[in-house]
Amino acid sequence: MSVPWPVQVDIIAAFSLLGFILVCIPLYWHLEAWNVGCVLYIFWIGTQCLFQFINTIVWRNNAINWAPVWCDITTRFNIGSSIAVCCASLVINRRLYHIANISAVSVTKADKRRNIITDLAIGMGIPVLAIAVYWFYQGHRFDILEGVGCVEEYPNSFLAYLLYITWPIPIGLVSATYCTLTLRAFFRRRRDFSTLVASNSNLTFNRYFRLMGLAAIEVMFTIPLAIYNIVQNLTAIPIYPFKGYADLHYWFSRVDQKSAVSWRADPGLVAGMNFKRWTVIGCALLFFLFFGLAEEARKHYRLALSSVAKRVGISTFEKGTGFSSTGSNFKPTTSGFGRITIPTFVQRTTRRGSMDSFSDRLSTNISISDVIDEKATYSPVGSSGSSTYIASPVDTEKGVSPQEPLPPVSFPPPPQRAYRPESPTRAETPDVPASVRPNSIDMV
Repeated sequence: MSVPWPVQVDIIAAFSLLGFILVCIPLYWHLEAWNVGCVLYIFWIGTQCLFQFINTIVWRNNAINWAPVWCDITTRFNIGSSIAVCCASLVINRRLYHIANISAVSVTKADKRRNIITDLAIGMGIPVLAIAVYWFYQGHRFDILEGVGCVEEYPNSFLAYLLYITWPIPIGLVSATYCTLTLRAFFRRRRDFSTLVASNSNLTFNRYFRLMGLAAIEVMFTIPLAIYNIVQNLTAIPIYPFKGYADLHYWFSRVDQKSAVSWRADPGLVAGMNFKRWTVIGCALLFFLFFGLAEEARKHYRLALSSVAKRVGISTFEKGTGFSSTGSNFKPTTSGFGRITIPTFVQRTTRRGSMDSFSDRLSTNISISDVIDEKATYSPVGSSGSSTYIASPVDTEKGVSPQEPLPPVSFPPPPQRAYRPESPTRAETPDVPASVRPNSIDMV
């Protein structure tokens, strides 16, 4: 069961946007490490995914020439990006080779500057050169395909093979040579490899092998895919005989606009468009798998998530610290892994008037016994257990000395409450009640 064409267009648009977002995530880390090869890879593949997404959305169900200048820019960028991916792989393999064969641990600033200039000349100079020579084999301005967007147009001539189509093969061979020499140097000097990696402050052991894996995969796929593309062009489209630029550039400014029904009737053109668009998406996803899911990438994800969560007041979990919430005063904490300290709640009370208490001081009974007995007769000096007595202001007013013991007072059973809410007056009771538990400390 074939997928309907509108659904295919939406799927390609969605994956193109996803590829642009994913490939741009590690950009800052590679800029910080001055990894020119990866930065160039992100620039060319990410921009190509973005252009592909925009073209698919704008020309989803039409072939109208809405933006001629935009199409001029994107078609030439397509030419450059198809060569630039191979050049970025060459830059990465070249850097890995120099790291594996470095003789001095310290690298001077002049050497670093020279390496960056060389990498930029390979990763930007060769694609720009491919864009510059596009005019020499270009047939007319561009084509617009419904559901695809702007497409570069050139006849299947020997000039196109000489100036564009065959370029990935020699670039891939040079990159494969660097990759082979890097592996050879690594196995020969694997004992000193940790020192070699340490000489590059922004390069770790795991990152080196991820770069090597990405470059090796690019090499393995670059040459076979370039050969497949050449064979498809030679078998599906006859060679256009070159009769001079007057014939090649005849009606050069025209724009061919083709509906989906017309251009999808050609199986070779359909296969070529699908191969071209999905290759760009595959390169973006492959780069993210190597560098977007690494340990340092996951560390940055956790830091970013924690920062966003703190701004919005959402609870975040951290190792050994329990959980916390910025939007609440309740903060359980842990003093160690696996041990939780229960939070203490302090209840705030309002001080009552003098008519609602025995004195202006509060009295608290703290029990230190596990057995609860019945209430005993009040006796400041004869109660069971130790007792601490402090005179109240009422005793001072009555003229009773704090050192003189008070006479024992007996209450009729059952003992009466000191304060009756239904009575406007309070009962005449001693200042300090008797302890309700044996072996207790009375604090006033």
